[in-house]
Amino acid sequence: MKNKILFTVTNLEIIDEVKKLGIDKFVYPFSFFCVGFLNCYELKDIKEQNSYLLINRILDTKAINKLNEILHNLPHNIKGIIFEDLGLIKVLEDIKIEKILFAPHTLTNYMSINSYLRYVDTLIVSYDITEEEIDEIISKANKKVSLFVFGPTSSMYSRRTLLTSYSKHYKIDYKNVKKLSVNNVDFMAVENKYGTVLYHMPLYNGLSLFNKDAKYYFYLPLFMENNEILNLLDNKLDNIESSRGFLDIKTFYKIKK
Repeated sequence: MKNKILFTVTNLEIIDEVKKLGIDKFVYPFSFFCVGFLNCYELKDIKEQNSYLLINRILDTKAINKLNEILHNLPHNIKGIIFEDLGLIKVLEDIKIEKILFAPHTLTNYMSINSYLRYVDTLIVSYDITEEEIDEIISKANKKVSLFVFGPTSSMYSRRTLLTSYSKHYKIDYKNVKKLSVNNVDFMAVENKYGTVLYHMPLYNGLSLFNKDAKYYFYLPLFMENNEILNLLDNKLDNIESSRGFLDIKTFYKIKK
């Protein structure tokens, strides 16, 4: 089953150790096209044979044109692309690599998922829904879907550099990764020049999904030390704080009158 794990690279030094555990598919946050990561990678940094590019920015025309040029000249070790911007569905039409949609707050029901599956090879189901709702999607999807298994979940993405603005406004020292607490709920804020992402903490633990009939299982080991990552992949979670998120709690969205 470990050959179905999509493992997100947060530092290059750990790759050899991860490979020893049977992982062979590596996801790289792609430089210029990502937010919410401390480390992003250019094509020259990506050496593994089964590599996937992660693109989670909402792109403007300049960025799409730059990406389009890159996509038509990819090295052979790039096997797929994981993306959030729906506009890339059109851009990727003639690119012969695996296409994986990852729009976390959108892919919440089998009807919309089946619509998107007409254009991509698979997609990563939302982490905002229950395990029961995930089971329904798996049973009714027209293709095999993929599942987010472990990592921080994104609560918000802004194209503004919020931490920079905050430090300037209050005349305090700038810190890129900042822990925030709102009404006793913890977040980690990560910024680069393309924007800011707020991740809900603690880490989402969907390891119970690993036995389900999915195409891939997505791991995002942000804010974890190397030894914690290796323990996670070896199913040793004793010292890793995590939560099942919404897997057991149904979310209701209500519009105020």
